[in-house]
Amino acid sequence: MSQKDSNGRGRRAGFGLVTAAGGAVAAAIYSMGTAHADVTPPTDDGFQVLFGAPGTAGLLASQTATDVTDDANLTATNAGDETALTNSADLFQDTGTDHALEQLIFAIDPSSYVVQSTPGIDGFLTGATDTGDYLVPDNSLGFLATDLDIFLLNPTGLDPGLLGPIIDTLLGFPTT
Repeated sequence: MSQKDSNGRGRRAGFGLVTAAGGAVAAAIYSMGTAHADVTPPTDDGFQVLFGAPGTAGLLASQTATDVTDDANLTATNAGDETALTNSADLFQDTGTDHALEQLIFAIDPSSYVVQSTPGIDGFLTGATDTGDYLVPDNSLGFLATDLDIFLLNPTGLDPGLLGPIIDTLLGFPTT
C-alpha cells in the first residue's frame, strides 16, 4: 500500500529498502565479529595489581571490591590514565628493586601484606612457593609503604638507587 507525502510523491508504508539493507549489514558485521574471536582472559587493572584483586587469599573482600570499582571508574573517566596506571603497576610488581619500603615493612610486620599472583606479571618474590608472586597491602602500614614506593620513591629514583641498597643491607639481602 502506498501513501502520498506532502509533495504528492508516493512512498511505501513500513521499512524501506535502505533500512532493511542497513539492518542486514549490521547483523552480518555483528555475527562476523563474534564468530571466531580468540578470548584472552583479562588481566587485572592498576588498582587491583597494586592493592589487591578478587580471589587473593587473606585480602579483605571490601578492599578488592573497592579496587575493582576504582579501576572501572578510572577507565570510564579517562582510559588513558587507567592504561598508564596499569602499565606502571605491572612494571612495579615485576621489578624486585622497586620495593624497599614494602620489604622493610613486611620484615617488621608481615601481617601488613598478603601474597598475590596475576597472570602476565612475573612478580618479585622468589622462593620455592613464591615464584611469580608479589605483595599487596592488607593494612594501613602496608598501603603507606606501597604508595610511597610506587608514587614517590620510584619516580624520583630514591627507591632503587638510594634507599633500596640500604634497606637490603639492613634486612640481610645479598647486595651486588
